[in-house]
Amino acid sequence: MNKDIRDKLAIINCLLLLLPSLAWAADSKAADAESITLEEVVVTAVPLEKYLVTTSVITDKDIEAKGARNLTEVLEDVPGLNLHQGRKGNTAIEIRGLSSSEVKIYIDGVLVNPLAKMTSSAAVDISMIPVNNIAKIEVIKGPAPVIYGTDAKGGVILITTKNGSAYQGGNLSLAAGTWGTMNGSVSYGGGDKKFNYYFDAGSERTDGYRSYEKDTQYFNSKLKWTFDNDASLTFTGGYSTTDKDCPNAIDPVSGKTISYKTGFWPGLNNWQYRDWEKTNLSLDYAKKVNKKLDFDVKVYRFTESQGLWANGSDYDANSGVTPSTYSKDRWNVSYWDSDLTGVELASNWKLNEMHTVTFGMLYNTINWSKSDSALSDPDNYSWLDYNNKRYGYYVQDNILANDRTTVTIGVRHDTNEVENVDNSSINGSSTNPTVNMVYRMDKRNTLRTSYGQTYNFPSAEQLFADTSGNASLKPEKAKNYEIGLKHEFDATLTGDIAIFQNDIEDKIDRLNKKSKYRNLNWAKIKGIELELNKKISDRLNGFVNYTYLDTSAENTDGTVTELTYTPKHHINYGLNYQADKGYHFNLTGHLVGRRYTADTNSGDTRSVNTTYSNLPSYHVVDLKISRKVSEKQDWYITVHNIFDKHYEEELFYPNPGTWMMVGTNYKF
Repeated sequence: MNKDIRDKLAIINCLLLLLPSLAWAADSKAADAESITLEEVVVTAVPLEKYLVTTSVITDKDIEAKGARNLTEVLEDVPGLNLHQGRKGNTAIEIRGLSSSEVKIYIDGVLVNPLAKMTSSAAVDISMIPVNNIAKIEVIKGPAPVIYGTDAKGGVILITTKNGSAYQGGNLSLAAGTWGTMNGSVSYGGGDKKFNYYFDAGSERTDGYRSYEKDTQYFNSKLKWTFDNDASLTFTGGYSTTDKDCPNAIDPVSGKTISYKTGFWPGLNNWQYRDWEKTNLSLDYAKKVNKKLDFDVKVYRFTESQGLWANGSDYDANSGVTPSTYSKDRWNVSYWDSDLTGVELASNWKLNEMHTVTFGMLYNTINWSKSDSALSDPDNYSWLDYNNKRYGYYVQDNILANDRTTVTIGVRHDTNEVENVDNSSINGSSTNPTVNMVYRMDKRNTLRTSYGQTYNFPSAEQLFADTSGNASLKPEKAKNYEIGLKHEFDATLTGDIAIFQNDIEDKIDRLNKKSKYRNLNWAKIKGIELELNKKISDRLNGFVNYTYLDTSAENTDGTVTELTYTPKHHINYGLNYQADKGYHFNLTGHLVGRRYTADTNSGDTRSVNTTYSNLPSYHVVDLKISRKVSEKQDWYITVHNIFDKHYEEELFYPNPGTWMMVGTNYKF
């Protein structure tokens, strides 16, 4: 996207900003229509699609039709998203070429991936988020409203869980499949407008492909009290524990396990996570003061702990490494503990029929502790403690000028403090604006455009890690531009196009396992998203979406390369057919283009010498067949990768061929 295009976007932004003032006396019926019920205890609730640039909404019905078991499987069809499993078996998410550490995930308003803000993206695994209790998922791409922070260049994923008033009764789910996989869950909800409750619990176990075992148990609850139709109190709690193996790196030519000569525990393979525990607790009090004012107070705590284990007897003598920080005679372990504690206050003030002002503040503290890897003896280890404090203040004006124009203008100030193990700290602050505008041209066309600035502070690991930390790192600063058009061809076909660009200054990067984090001179991401949804007949629906990404970054030596693992071309498509006798067929496909790996085998850091600069493209197709036997029972068969395509999402970590699941759901 060149300077002329950016100038045109700026002109469009200015014109759309003028529209509300020109139409201030217009009919405001649309604004009145967006007031919601007293039970929700807020004066206004403007749907995200009314003022955001690009938002994908996924409902519980969509999740059920797809047969998804976790967040990874739910999001794989969303345009602009790239999910790939790699090191340590964790699934990372990228939105428009930006990694997990630049994406925020909220469950009922609580941030649930704090490790992404303290450590590397490899420590985050979104496949560990089950979907049984999810009512809706909203994926925000592009500049998000300031209430979610201006440190998420990639985007924001908002998850809303089920409540008992909307999901009455119980549901039992059982499934089994390839590699000895056995899953089971049970949920129950009930109550009325005054009090409702929802509980769900489950267990998942698999032997996994390539001896990649995984065992998970989880429990979630949600309780809501409504007082006199003007106040509510919601308690949400959850717990999960997981043991899982980490897949070994495999040389695609020889099929042999690769041993790294540098990095964490060089020369060891067959790593495991043990007792990966997560807990979340939140208490949310919402009050409607009068017809124009409401407020919401939320306190929450999220904890996460894990132990990363490796058996010294698996030492690869051919790696040429002489261990000095771990043992070859016993299990080695590195413990990680983290917790996020926060309090937030948000309020909506309806000034008049045109303006609704949202303002708020928050305080977050994240503690991260890891055992000293040099003393990683299960019976003798010490802790390295890091802390991150964040203060935020924001104000946002949602302008409903008329039934055609919506403008959202916001500004946010954040103060950040990262404290090292020696109590030294690095502080910073930033103020960033966002502007989102929607103009409904006519019944079939909706134009939207946006500009936003984001600011990412360096994480504790990037600043202070023993071998890779760089206390001189600068924060990442970015400017985001976007323009989009939604068109309704007819009652059966809708289309959407979005053109976007992200200009990043001082992007934080790490060259390889031996190097420290550094600031690149700049990075640029520009692209196009296209989406079509078609109702082919009363029984058949289809969709197709395409994402084009052009990424580049300038290294400190002046060379320019692509960003890693970002496909230039990415296509998703699907067909849903409702047959007789309760049968339902769902077919989805994914075509992922070539990805740059930045692999140069620099410094001879592994036990193979071949260089793989790029990963080839791949195409996989999934099929689900289900049947609704009665109002209370259904069954399904899901076959993943039906053409047995062998491919790699990340270098040296091959994905499985065909695998399947058979399951049933019973309501009671």
